[in-house]
Amino acid sequence: MKTQPRPTSHNLADVDVVILAGGLGTRLRSVVSDRPKALADIGGRPFLDILIEQLSAVQAPRIVLSVGYLKEQIKAQYAKQGVFFAEEETPLGTGGGLKNAYQLLEHDRVLVMNGDSWFSHPIDLAAFQEFHMSKNALVSMLLSRPRSEKDYGAVLLADDSKIRGFNEKNQKIESEHFMNAGVYMMDKRAFNLMPEGAFSLENDFFPKLVGKNFYGFPIDAELVDIGTPERYANAEKIFFS
Repeated sequence: MKTQPRPTSHNLADVDVVILAGGLGTRLRSVVSDRPKALADIGGRPFLDILIEQLSAVQAPRIVLSVGYLKEQIKAQYAKQGVFFAEEETPLGTGGGLKNAYQLLEHDRVLVMNGDSWFSHPIDLAAFQEFHMSKNALVSMLLSRPRSEKDYGAVLLADDSKIRGFNEKNQKIESEHFMNAGVYMMDKRAFNLMPEGAFSLENDFFPKLVGKNFYGFPIDAELVDIGTPERYANAEKIFFS
């Protein structure tokens, strides 16, 4: 399985960032019940701080937080940090939450990130942007190596890096594949193909892009998420060991 070499750090340019932080976090409730998942404590500070620091390091020009569940806590935490808030009044899912942020976007490219996961070492987001532009892609997806648990989106790549198969969580897949890392580069024209209302990027949008200008960018990195109590405990060991 071929992957891109480990990158060095460069800056983003002309890209808005949307962090999806509106989820209910139901699987984590047994250990984090008083706050949204993105504010789960990691080493004495909110997990979302880790993501925003990564974006500040690459000089991301505009950050939009898509918020819903317990959103007032996130707004209170980051209102003075120069970010913008796309607020959900009812749960919209990953896709609906992203589309709800459209009105706050200024640039033609958008970097989309999940608010509950990041990587075990720094990622060259500028290289990801360059890849996306070189392919004239509608949507590009960062891909990491698979983990032993099967609750992830499995992605099959063609030789030209075009995504030729996308199977969401818990679907059987036997071919050599990558894992959807929850980080996407999109052209704003992709929003025209999205449905209205609540929907899932992973279930309702990405499968319809297979065979189109939909590309994957593999990286040799471990994806670290805080979606379950076990992974939450492991994340603190990785980020603060």
